[in-house]
Amino acid sequence: MNSLFSKARWLGTLAVGAALLLTGAGSAGAVTGTSDGPVTGIPRTVELDSSPASVAVSPDGRKAYVAVKDSINGAKVKVVDTQSGAITAVVTLSTGLGAGPGPLAVSPDGSRVYVLFSTARKAPLSDLGAIDTATDTIVSSTAAPDQPRPEGTLPGALTALAVSPDGSRVYVGQNGPARYHRPAEPSARVLSFSPQQQGFTAAVPVPGRYLGSIVTPPVGDTVYAATDENLVRLDIGTGTPTVAGAIAAPIGSVPSLALSPDGTRLYGVGNDGNGYAVDLATDTLSTIDITPGQWLQNPSVGADGTRLYMVQQDLTSTDGKASVLALDTATNTLLPAEGITGLNWVTGLALGPDAHTFYLTVNSTLQIVGF
Repeated sequence: MNSLFSKARWLGTLAVGAALLLTGAGSAGAVTGTSDGPVTGIPRTVELDSSPASVAVSPDGRKAYVAVKDSINGAKVKVVDTQSGAITAVVTLSTGLGAGPGPLAVSPDGSRVYVLFSTARKAPLSDLGAIDTATDTIVSSTAAPDQPRPEGTLPGALTALAVSPDGSRVYVGQNGPARYHRPAEPSARVLSFSPQQQGFTAAVPVPGRYLGSIVTPPVGDTVYAATDENLVRLDIGTGTPTVAGAIAAPIGSVPSLALSPDGTRLYGVGNDGNGYAVDLATDTLSTIDITPGQWLQNPSVGADGTRLYMVQQDLTSTDGKASVLALDTATNTLLPAEGITGLNWVTGLALGPDAHTFYLTVNSTLQIVGF
């Protein structure tokens, strides 16, 4: 790891030490943060002994959830104490060689973790699992309902999920019907899952073969889904999602989405190295030329809305070279001094709720980095 990564870790450690001195709590293992705010993750490397796919953090910042693929025992979620670095629980989702997990999402109250996974060997993501965070056990495992599809095609893979602000709904994205696991039909869809009923209650077709990301603004009755054709706006005010409109977006990639903390702006980045920003009050979209020819993923907006962070995967590299980029959202320009370079095989990025911690899945580790 190069100096930028070391600097980020050093700054995080310094900030933790300063917080301990100010509070008079200097003992080992002391929890940072206050009773009225989320805690800061302690910078360290946590060995996972598995291939991580995604990461999410609890609302209080005390736990990180990492979806991993075990070459022998299938898909699991490992629960990491962000203060001690200990793996406190391992939840098995499925077993069998090649059965890997996908995205994670934590409910706003922290009581549930949702994760997409497959139940068959080398099968696409097909099921939604719900984990009770009090007991670290699965409370439901629900297969996506079959979708209308031509003869000779298979159900499309589940690709994205998001939890509504009140926790009453989970929205899941699904690609169009597939041949040999490649979407063959332009009929992706958004599924609505009810945690209370522990079942899918609605399926809404959206234009496009691929569905890349779903976000739920903190207020209002709207859900946004990004496909390979455009940005789709869904109205959820009646309880059953309906397509309310679409915003023309650059075609050629399937964007990953991130919302500003106040829910007024939406950002999309894709596998062509470009991105866009949308003013949600006017549905005005502006393109951002970030790093053409590179794969961008896992966008997250900082707590004050002034920075957009994302993972850049170097498509020309044979050793998985990757970086974390920082973008000034006021000028839509990159800030190299605030990024992290010298990484390899980054599969996930989450910002801690304390607004001072990166959680990165790198190779077979979870990297907790202060910034």
